[in-house]
Amino acid sequence: MQTFLESHPCLLPGATDSIGHGGHHGASFSAVIRQPPLEGLGPKRIPDFMWVRRDTGAIRPICIEIESPGKSWFNKDRTPTAELTQAIDQITEWKVWFDSPENRLIFGKRYAPQFSHRPIVPQFVLVFGRNSEFAAGHSKHVNPDYMRRKRDHMPRKDEHFFTYDQLRAEREAEIYATITNRVYEWSLDSIPPTFCTGAHITELSAVVSDPSQAISSADLLGPERKTYLAERWNYWRSVALSPQTHVYTLGRE
Repeated sequence: MQTFLESHPCLLPGATDSIGHGGHHGASFSAVIRQPPLEGLGPKRIPDFMWVRRDTGAIRPICIEIESPGKSWFNKDRTPTAELTQAIDQITEWKVWFDSPENRLIFGKRYAPQFSHRPIVPQFVLVFGRNSEFAAGHSKHVNPDYMRRKRDHMPRKDEHFFTYDQLRAEREAEIYATITNRVYEWSLDSIPPTFCTGAHITELSAVVSDPSQAISSADLLGPERKTYLAERWNYWRSVALSPQTHVYTLGRE
């Protein structure tokens, strides 16, 4: 599921401002960040994905934990499974991390350096299991409707829980890529078949000089389209790095 969602980030919750409040200026870099480091948590405690959305009032990171669609939410005795408890504990670790002013400062400088003076207001997402666990005739539970309602009451403040059946493609995010940050160096990991260039990639092209591997390995794109995307990437990178002021129209190529 990690690999599939890396190639189709528009399915990840939070691509638009549907999670939390605000963030209507869109995602930083027009991309989702894959396994973003959070200083001090270690490689096994970081989010699987993160959107960094912005508006005039705040930076709004959306940290996402994905678990297997085959995992169960509850045991037959109606208690949360160990897998669910562990996933929720992971989210708690992130919340504690963001509660530190020092960590928020580090986060802003790393993931939104031009806006690091703004407050950071995180949201937390868990994608876990399937709806079939709560469907009559398919559930292992005696009262699946009760267990579904119990699940719906579990998220705490700023938390949002989904099953895989609830994921929906967000139209705004059909042009978003997947990127990785390593020691302040950015790499382009993958692009979806719907990826387009345009003024929206100036921020991303400024930090990623070579998109060739991601473009060449993209599914459902013909060789002419791949060549065109590489050429336009170079153009928008030159615009992003130019000291001159450029006037351009918004649109997709």
